[in-house]
Amino acid sequence: MPGSDNESHAIPDDASVAGEDADEPKRGTLAWLQAQPTVTLADGTTVPACHRIPAGAELAPPQGIEDKRCRVLKQSGERCKGVRLQAYGLCMGHSGGGGTVDLDSMRLKAASKKREMKIVRQIVGIGPSRQADPRAVMRVRAAQRAFDIARAVVDGPLDDRKLGVMDRQRAALAALDATFPLQTATLSLEIGDPEGMSWNDMEQAISLLG
Repeated sequence: MPGSDNESHAIPDDASVAGEDADEPKRGTLAWLQAQPTVTLADGTTVPACHRIPAGAELAPPQGIEDKRCRVLKQSGERCKGVRLQAYGLCMGHSGGGGTVDLDSMRLKAASKKREMKIVRQIVGIGPSRQADPRAVMRVRAAQRAFDIARAVVDGPLDDRKLGVMDRQRAALAALDATFPLQTATLSLEIGDPEGMSWNDMEQAISLLG
């Protein structure tokens, strides 16, 4: 019947497709881990293929259901303190789940942050020995947020329409004074024989003093 043909060849609408996407487990969750391909380790333990067991690490022997700790043993012999997942015997992180699924990207960001801090310390003249000095730390932080400070000092008052005209003018003058302070200088002119100076000599001396 034509009606049955139409039903058999019905194309799912956008709502149904969106519903299928919504049913997919969130990345990094236990449900997401259980949907991933698995690999079998040398000791016979089956773990997700996306696991994060470090190279050279070993697994502690299973100690029964009462053992709540992750089985990963670091190269130093220290055991991971994370709570194990019953499905794998590993913590969420070593199983390959959690919110930090892209560790390589995180390591790059951390290294970039360290380089940035080192450059800032060099610019403001702060060595590692002064890291505990609150003023030194504030100088580093101020250098990192230099653009934010500049916007707060200059743009903030000038763009604040709640301030009156006079208040904005005072803020502008304060910003100018902070960024382009007036330079003052003291000049002195010593005349060895003032009585022997001509009128032209005196005019030249006065012009030098401004």
